[in-house]
Amino acid sequence: MIRFDAVIVLGKEMRHDPERALRELRARAAAASAVSRHTAATIATLEARLKGQHRTGSEVVADLLSELGADPSRVYREDQTRSTREEVARTLDLAISRRWTRILVVTARYHIPRARRLYADELARLPTAPTIAVHCPAALLRACNPTERAWILAGEPDAATMQRECRAELVLSTLARVLRPLPFRREVEVYAGARLRGAG
Repeated sequence: MIRFDAVIVLGKEMRHDPERALRELRARAAAASAVSRHTAATIATLEARLKGQHRTGSEVVADLLSELGADPSRVYREDQTRSTREEVARTLDLAISRRWTRILVVTARYHIPRARRLYADELARLPTAPTIAVHCPAALLRACNPTERAWILAGEPDAATMQRECRAELVLSTLARVLRPLPFRREVEVYAGARLRGAG
């Protein structure tokens, strides 16, 4: 397995379909646990408490990692991001401050294209950039133990979920393309994420 300095577990809003969202987060946590065990990578989870949730996303992920037996000394947790754009920006802040050079980002299959575009957008702003790989949990099954494998398979989105989530991703990607010519597009995306999803 390629050695990584860090694994970033991207968050998932839980208010609309909490059971499915939790399955997806379990899958992401399982993949991160497996990679960290094999490569000694730090696992970072960054999501704040969002609207309609009693706990922060990062708290949920940290508890799942603990349930899997992940080394707690390798888990880094913050409770501040409210959108993928914020998660991407904070990932790169951490990469610079902690000197991470190879980072694996774990998210859902339907979210990968937009996450990759956002990382490419942010990386282009840096003079020296880390290497970022964005994958879904199922791409990491070979590294998993039986429990991690079961969590990942249970968290795979079905066809109806993929269709619904891909439509939502298309809307968000279209909005990002509309904003792209604006010099302050990043600030607009961060503000919109905070207003639409932040718990206040």
